[in-house]
Amino acid sequence: MSLTTYEMARVLEQMEESPEKIMFGKLLNELGEQSEERIRSAAKQVPLYKLRDIVYQFQRVIESRKGEQVQTLAKELAENGISVEELQAFLDSK
Repeated sequence: MSLTTYEMARVLEQMEESPEKIMFGKLLNELGEQSEERIRSAAKQVPLYKLRDIVYQFQRVIESRKGEQVQTLAKELAENGISVEELQAFLDSK
């Protein structure tokens, strides 16, 4: 039985860290480096239901990783000597 690339990616996602999973991550990273035109052209070759599922999965990952961005920002602010109270006062003034 032959798996499509998308089906194989879903299986790899469920596996623990493996060379295949790492390579798939690198592939996604490389995709992000492509032009908008190339991404759209490639996406047109994927059935709509699969595109919707891919977008849904990416949205879930984005939501789960928002905390990482907040942590990074908080660390940078602390390193620059800006307190939570100062940030809150600044935001309230806007």
